[in-house]
Amino acid sequence: MFAQVIPARRMPLGLQYLDYLVPSDMAGDIKAGQLVKIPFRSKEIFGIINELKTETRAKEAKPIAEIISTTALLSKQQIAFLEDMSEFYKTSLGFLLKTNLLPLQKRKLKYLSKLVQNFDSQKQTAKKPGVFLYKNFFDKITFLISTIGEENGQTLLLVPEIASLINLKKILPAEAQDKVVFIAGDMGNKELFAKWIDVWTGSKKIVMGTRSALFLPWHNLRTIILDDEANQNYKSWDMAPRLHTRDAVIFLAKHHNAKLYLMGHTPSVETFFFAKNKIYYNESKIPQIQTSTEIIDLRNERKAHNYSFLSNALVDGFKTISGDVFFFLNRRGSSSYVGCRDCGNVIKCPKCNRSMNFHEDANRVVCHFDKYFEPMIESCKKCNGINMAMFGAGTQLVETTIHRLLGSANKKLIIRIDSDQNDIEKLNTTEDKIIIGTQLAWPRLDWKKIKLMAFVDADSSLFIPEYKIAENLWWQVRDAQYNLQNGAKIIIQTANPDHIIFKSLFNPESFYNEQLNERRALGYPPFKFIVKLLYGNSSREMAERESEKLAADLTALTKIHQDITISGPLQTAPYFYGGQFWQVILAKIKYESYKQSTKLLLTKVPKTWKVDPNPNSILCL
Repeated sequence: MFAQVIPARRMPLGLQYLDYLVPSDMAGDIKAGQLVKIPFRSKEIFGIINELKTETRAKEAKPIAEIISTTALLSKQQIAFLEDMSEFYKTSLGFLLKTNLLPLQKRKLKYLSKLVQNFDSQKQTAKKPGVFLYKNFFDKITFLISTIGEENGQTLLLVPEIASLINLKKILPAEAQDKVVFIAGDMGNKELFAKWIDVWTGSKKIVMGTRSALFLPWHNLRTIILDDEANQNYKSWDMAPRLHTRDAVIFLAKHHNAKLYLMGHTPSVETFFFAKNKIYYNESKIPQIQTSTEIIDLRNERKAHNYSFLSNALVDGFKTISGDVFFFLNRRGSSSYVGCRDCGNVIKCPKCNRSMNFHEDANRVVCHFDKYFEPMIESCKKCNGINMAMFGAGTQLVETTIHRLLGSANKKLIIRIDSDQNDIEKLNTTEDKIIIGTQLAWPRLDWKKIKLMAFVDADSSLFIPEYKIAENLWWQVRDAQYNLQNGAKIIIQTANPDHIIFKSLFNPESFYNEQLNERRALGYPPFKFIVKLLYGNSSREMAERESEKLAADLTALTKIHQDITISGPLQTAPYFYGGQFWQVILAKIKYESYKQSTKLLLTKVPKTWKVDPNPNSILCL
């Protein structure tokens, strides 16, 4: 008898499984899902038995060295989920397996060998995903309590980031917390081992965590809830597997026949479409969130000779209001770019060719992408003109301006939270505060204390040519409306008050209908599934040559599989980043066959390419 084993280590994509001989003294004890030790090259490593078979193609199958767990550590459903994820995201199965296992330490595994489990996994029929939209905190908690308590098996509740998990723990009563396992990616081995055992043994039925909780030893998973499903932090973009948690939970629910609920105060465009077309089950309407919101037309401010980036209404508001004030911006520094008023030349990074931000405190211009900086110049390098100007507002400039406006009589604490300055510890003070921050500050705020929030420059990202830009800002405004308490106010400063985002705040469905019309015309999700392929090389010529070769190979594939359309290669933005020139190829796939077609497509993609299914951006790195 032979065992097909998945090594718990990163292996080449073409070598995911290895066959081993089952010694005769192990034949009666061995089973799929067990943790074993196997000889590998000159040492022994860990692996999970995938299946048992009577023959092998291996020329010489070495014997299994040791059975570590008498009981299956992973269910066949969870192993199938890992295999699916490996194929879909072109990621080593062994790497995903190791992510799914407890810390592989000798002393801890000795304790594991004493545990014997008899798993009684009840079967249930899989249903289409359900959508629940809540308009306030009470709606959300009522739904969670009723849903979590409806099944006897395990329930997984996923949140977008660790800060969300911390906030969830704060609101749960002590007796409820005793029944819950909280999982996050920053746990140490000791804590992870104890919680892994709690899930494996089923002693804790409810798991709340970030996306790392996908990779746990599920044996009787009955319900999955994805909270705040439209939150862009559910997308992993900087390291493999570049998964979107919403896609991953659909895979997980399918393999475990678990009920899946997508919930939030604001649905993603894709979820709205699938719910409207009965692909998802939904009885909820998009809620109208009752938070006082004022749109300030900056064009009128200019007509009234106010050339500041702060409107008169905003200045009057933050000076007089009692409570915390939050100024939100999408950029740090003092300005978004520096240019010459005489010739129009803009100071750009010599590495990536992006405009550089001015930092007043150090009197220098900085590229936040390449960590490049140089002293601020007094005259234009192109025309020698001295009419240099800063355009746009950053967190540093807002902080300086507020200090100046309030003067020495100011009694409020002013703090800034961005990648350059992080005053997060000061958020816990009881005194009234003025908080100036980027997205970094957002999940760490005590929204109950904020009485006024301002989108200082709502237009700063609106006209970036990325298909999710409008959706991201839409979610941010709606999330602020949801989080703020009764009596609080939002001020949105824009020079484009007729933009669909601002017009739809009082008629939410109109935003989705316009977005769907645009995406239908362009072939973007939810009408086509997108796979983004990235390649970088220190040689521009090599990057272009390799990209053109792969694009030709994939285009040839589409002659047989006409549900796939190839675009590119195209230059990324920035084109030169991290010492390499980057090219991108886009594959648009019909949703009816997106899973199978994505897997087929990726079999043609070299391992030197980065694979990003369902990306948050098309051309931006």
